[in-house]
Amino acid sequence: MIKTLSKQRLLTIDSGQSVVFFEKQLAPKTQITIAKNAHVKHYRLHEMTDHSLFVRLEDNASYELITLHRGDGNLTLYFDLSGKNAFCQSNIVYVLSENKNTLIHCDVHHNADDTVSRQFVKGAVCANAKAVFQGGIFIPYNKKGIDGMQQHRALLLGKNACAQAVPQLEIYADDVKCAHGSAIGFLDQEQMFYLQSRGLDEEQARTLLTTAFLNEILDDIEDDEVREELKSLALEEVCHGN
Repeated sequence: MIKTLSKQRLLTIDSGQSVVFFEKQLAPKTQITIAKNAHVKHYRLHEMTDHSLFVRLEDNASYELITLHRGDGNLTLYFDLSGKNAFCQSNIVYVLSENKNTLIHCDVHHNADDTVSRQFVKGAVCANAKAVFQGGIFIPYNKKGIDGMQQHRALLLGKNACAQAVPQLEIYADDVKCAHGSAIGFLDQEQMFYLQSRGLDEEQARTLLTTAFLNEILDDIEDDEVREELKSLALEEVCHGN
């Protein structure tokens, strides 16, 4: 059963628990501790205000996060994988219209052996909006069995739209597997032509391709109601931007 949260500041998930959260209204700062053998799936809507999230994972804990970010306001995420065999996945969809600006900063610290992290970020930037993604993976000296991955993809949907990616890897250990990548560009014109040749106008084609691009992440939301609500909000921002 999914639980709805509102403006949580401090949250502890006890050992062995398995929970699913949906959070629409965010406090300026939230701290979450996930105890041993606990498993959390967390869906969030971030709009208009600055917000910071700090998550600490103990032994064998897992945390899977999907965030939809719309509009102005910066987002800071910090993950401390302090327990052995901890797993953290942070996926983000951001959609910016008009003159909106955002900085998304995500740091993952592998502070224990055999920890795994995944960051997957996809964005759509419209009109005169600007987005910056800063993603870091940090592995201290003498840690073993570390696996970290970071990917960022963004679509530019306006002539003056701007997106930047600033990856940062600090690795001081040998037994690691880390990867990062980023791609920023425009909609595929061949795909646009194909859709328009099938009767869609330019705006409809742009909207269809953009939402398909973003839904790769949102489709992973297991709860039907939450998934459709966040997809609808993302579509609303895309249409507003077009």
